[in-house]
Amino acid sequence: MTINLKVNTFVAIKRLDDLCGSRVNFYSVHFEGNEENEFYEFLARMEDEPDVVDELEKLIVWLELIANKYGAQSKYFRHEGLYSDASALPPPRNIMRINELEVNYLRLYCLRANENVVFLFNGGIKSHGIDKAQYCPNVRPYFIQANELSDKINELFQQKIILWNTDHSDIIMENDGIFEL
Repeated sequence: MTINLKVNTFVAIKRLDDLCGSRVNFYSVHFEGNEENEFYEFLARMEDEPDVVDELEKLIVWLELIANKYGAQSKYFRHEGLYSDASALPPPRNIMRINELEVNYLRLYCLRANENVVFLFNGGIKSHGIDKAQYCPNVRPYFIQANELSDKINELFQQKIILWNTDHSDIIMENDGIFEL
């Protein structure tokens, strides 16, 4: 599977109200022409994979814990930036062990903007025995996509197209959150 971020592709940033919690607001991106945003597309694909249903449930628990208990502290995210601030869930193995909530092969790529705002992208099932996401044929396209989206979203923050609210607990977007890649 190849994911191409084409020039002149419009993307809308969408708030995931059903996932937001008391400590974290979650967002995803919706590519023009797609039925779902990237996070919901990830969920739909993984729900059809019987080998990772248990891991998907645990990953959702991690999102709920981050949203309502821990906040988006950097220690709960795997650094997956090739040239950007991209991250991934589940958390690193030592954090998962402490919480007795282990996810082995499922990867959800994201951008942790700060401790209160996280952009959830897409992901997949990481192959056994491959250390780095960029070498795994299953997750490489989503890894690259996350890096490109993270880079672009950070650029939108710098250009003040995406702004922080007064206490940096949420974002405010111009143009209804629609931008061009």
